[in-house]
Amino acid sequence: MSLLDAVVVGAGPSGLAALRRFREANLKVIALEKRHDVGGVWLYEETPNGHSAAYRTLVTITSKACSGMEDFPFPKEWPDYLPHTLVKEYLRRYAEHFGLLSLIRFHTEVKETKRVSDRWVIHTASGDTLEARYLIAASGHHWKPYIPSYPGKFEGEIFHSHAYRDPIQLINKRILIVGGGNSAADIAADAVRVAKSVELSLRRGYYILPKFGFLGYPTDLLYKKLIAPLPRPLQRPLAELSLWLLQGPMHRYGMPKPREPLFYTHPLVNSELLYHLRHGKVRIRNDIQHLEDKRVYFTDGSYGEYDTLIWATGYEIDFPYLPPHLVPKTNTPQRLYLHIFSLDEPSLIFLGLIQPNGCLWNLSEKQAALAARYITGTYKLPSDAPQVNQEYWRKHQKRYHSSPRHLWEVDWHEYYRKLDKLVKRYPLSPTPTRA
Repeated sequence: MSLLDAVVVGAGPSGLAALRRFREANLKVIALEKRHDVGGVWLYEETPNGHSAAYRTLVTITSKACSGMEDFPFPKEWPDYLPHTLVKEYLRRYAEHFGLLSLIRFHTEVKETKRVSDRWVIHTASGDTLEARYLIAASGHHWKPYIPSYPGKFEGEIFHSHAYRDPIQLINKRILIVGGGNSAADIAADAVRVAKSVELSLRRGYYILPKFGFLGYPTDLLYKKLIAPLPRPLQRPLAELSLWLLQGPMHRYGMPKPREPLFYTHPLVNSELLYHLRHGKVRIRNDIQHLEDKRVYFTDGSYGEYDTLIWATGYEIDFPYLPPHLVPKTNTPQRLYLHIFSLDEPSLIFLGLIQPNGCLWNLSEKQAALAARYITGTYKLPSDAPQVNQEYWRKHQKRYHSSPRHLWEVDWHEYYRKLDKLVKRYPLSPTPTRA
């Protein structure tokens, strides 16, 4: 095969967005996807496959009003929040509508990539080799489970939320879920219907956002229309006041009081958990101190006995096909300009390596649109990009909770506006000039 302009790794939402925008720029591009279809983490399979974290009851935490790709709306008859089956169908329709399927090689896993002279050399598990000027890492960051370490050993069943597929796994068991993210809340809500008991171990307090707010509108849509357009100093106080008026303080639900302001951490969106907490069906526990047999001891001196311990503790960042020195680190500010462009290797582009307080898919599409302009030479990084990037990460560390997970946090509305402004400032010419 002749030299490609770009090879995209992954055919999830970010990979599909790259194919669409690169094709619009007349770039020679293909995507390599190790699974049998598009969808990424939304491609549900009943048995764990090492990539998808979808489970049978998975539903989006962002509404369809705030999640659609550009010029490709969701069907009007679909519900406000979408089960994984409809997300998968939407992504498949997106690929078909924009003619992307012919650009994807399925059942093709990337094993190794090397930068050789003026190109990337990409080796696949099947022994094929491709060459491209640019490499697009769009393989996602929700696939390698992070497992915490505590003193002692738990003798019961233990697994990460990544391996959770169906509430049948929880029937008649005493369940302890460790973590306060959206997967933890979903599993807890599933478990109350089938388990003997359900408890949730938290290291700190969380804000829990309901899916619907005033007048029955989705809360993310209300925020987009009423709060996001306001000056930043007003946004957080008004959002906190609105949340307090909707559901009152968190301690009424048995939750620890959050130590930080709203949106200092990634939002937890789940109306069911609030319901079950107030009904006493889910019990909140402190952080773990140590493990012993089937007992878990907590930092407040209490303990509980459990049949199953579920780590809902998030994911590590890893791109096993990249040279190690180019894999973003999770404990330091990043050498990534706009969360997209590697400052250590100008021909390496990351798409979807963000954790927004909104939908990832349409942000990935904006990232891809700017990346297309970068590859064609229409858009260039500013000469002071390293200094601008360093200042950005300095402010970022002050704005968000200090943890590896929150290194990737972005405000959806600010980030979208910034990318959109750049995309509009540097329109593609009818016949792009390649760099």
